[in-house]
Amino acid sequence: MEVRSLQDTPLQTIVDCLLISFEDYFVPMPTQLGFWEDRFKGARVDLGLSFGCFEQERLVGFIINGIDDHLGNLTAFNTGTGVIPNHRGKKVVDQIYDFAIPVLQKAGVQKCALEVVQANDRAVRVYERIGFHITKKFLCFKGQLPAANEVLEVQTIPFSEVAARNKPFHHYYSWDNMNAAVTTAGLIYTTYIVRDQTGEEVGYFTMNSKNGYLAQYESFQDDFNPLLKGISQIRREVRINNVDIERADVVIFLLAAGLDNHIDQFEMEMGIDG
Repeated sequence: MEVRSLQDTPLQTIVDCLLISFEDYFVPMPTQLGFWEDRFKGARVDLGLSFGCFEQERLVGFIINGIDDHLGNLTAFNTGTGVIPNHRGKKVVDQIYDFAIPVLQKAGVQKCALEVVQANDRAVRVYERIGFHITKKFLCFKGQLPAANEVLEVQTIPFSEVAARNKPFHHYYSWDNMNAAVTTAGLIYTTYIVRDQTGEEVGYFTMNSKNGYLAQYESFQDDFNPLLKGISQIRREVRINNVDIERADVVIFLLAAGLDNHIDQFEMEMGIDG
């Protein structure tokens, strides 16, 4: 087997390998190529610093890295790892990281990071063996918000206006929900400001209104409910990935709103700058 950069590998080849690798995963994977084009764009994927394991030119395993600053460190964020079933147990992921780390170091990368489903004990052990350690615990939610019992003003605004504000909780957001992810994703997301009946701003949210995915959501009040009411006026069926467990107040409001905490994840990191 040979490990090399995915720079010259067609995206369709990568997605085909990904879908085979995740056939038995905890959640079903989208099959549309366009989804993965958007997904990788928002994740700041650099295929030149992403790597695959090939057997006789067939892609059998991969690590897709997004490259960006993360809390002050140039980071290679593993936005997807996959190994096809008949090559599991051969330490393919170890081999890819053995090849990748010197290349990433040469590119100035200081840290590797990733997310993994907490229930995926096997994957957690593999990453710990490689040198990763758990840094955060995330909760993921989905479901239908209650219908709003009052009409709030919900107005679109440029995300740049939100990004320019002082957001004390921004460091809690995961890789796919940070300012850089929303900005890079472009027209996938729409940002809304919510005002109450007196015109006072109660919060904002950034959503993919096609599928109900909420990337960012911040209340300017202690009570999160007015913001949730504003969200429900745009779309009631929502998904919210990677709510930091440290944000207990947000978790309480989401559960009280009837959303299902359907899966949990770990964020894991590994320093590589020596």
